[in-house]
Amino acid sequence: MLAYIGIMICGGGVFYACRNLLSGELEGAAASRLEVAGKQTKNALLRMSRPIYAPLIMPYTTKFEAVEWRKKWKRKIISAGLEDELDVDDLMAFRVHLGLIVPSALLVYFLLTGTNISWWLIGFMMIGGYFYPTMWVNGTRSRRQFEIQLQLPFVIDLLTLSTEAGLDFIGALQKVVEKTRNGPLVSEIERMLQQIQLGTTRADALRDFGWRVDLQEISSLVAVLVTADQMGSPLGAVLRVQSDLIRTQRFTNAEKKGAAASQKLLFPLIFFIMPAVFIMIFGPVILGFLGGK
Repeated sequence: MLAYIGIMICGGGVFYACRNLLSGELEGAAASRLEVAGKQTKNALLRMSRPIYAPLIMPYTTKFEAVEWRKKWKRKIISAGLEDELDVDDLMAFRVHLGLIVPSALLVYFLLTGTNISWWLIGFMMIGGYFYPTMWVNGTRSRRQFEIQLQLPFVIDLLTLSTEAGLDFIGALQKVVEKTRNGPLVSEIERMLQQIQLGTTRADALRDFGWRVDLQEISSLVAVLVTADQMGSPLGAVLRVQSDLIRTQRFTNAEKKGAAASQKLLFPLIFFIMPAVFIMIFGPVILGFLGGK
């Protein structure tokens, strides 16, 4: 069965390679390879895989129309801070490469060398390889959003002090960029400042900032700032209210996580810790009772 699968995969690969060669699509594939070659990434697996999937798979993933899926993952890639490392077409091709090409190549290699390999191992490799790129993006996104959440109260406090000291909103943002340590939130604020300096309206730059970060606290802050800007309300008072609200939310979330942690401890406590305690307490008694007989 595995031999037939390997032959089918090899035949399909040869067919598509010949089709690309005859139709001239290899020129477009080469162009796409040159385009993605300029992207630098810290992910070693992506860096090694890109020279393979860029000319062979991306000509097909670029034609795959999935508007909602593309919008969803484009926002996730941007909110993860990976837009300079890959795009949606990259992500799709990377998934196909790890989920199909790599396991198929290993399958063909094992068949040619006469090595026995289990079908469930190939299936596990295909499933794991297909879902690894999205898990990597989601994990990077979660870590980045967590860093933004940690840095947000300090940034809002500095914005509040700057606006109450007499600076306008743009000047307060510049002060935040100068005085705050580097981080994803500061990078996004600096990008928003560049947009405003290039002519984007303050409201549009704020909305774009909220869309890129994709975090509930940031979205609420952006909505309040845009409304205050349109109504002419003083930003200092608005920012102070938002700072208190965010700290209250963080305290509430910490309490929820603490309560959830105590519930999660029940399983190891009942099935691992309590039996060990019972053995230590009643073990000598039982052994003494048995030895007395």
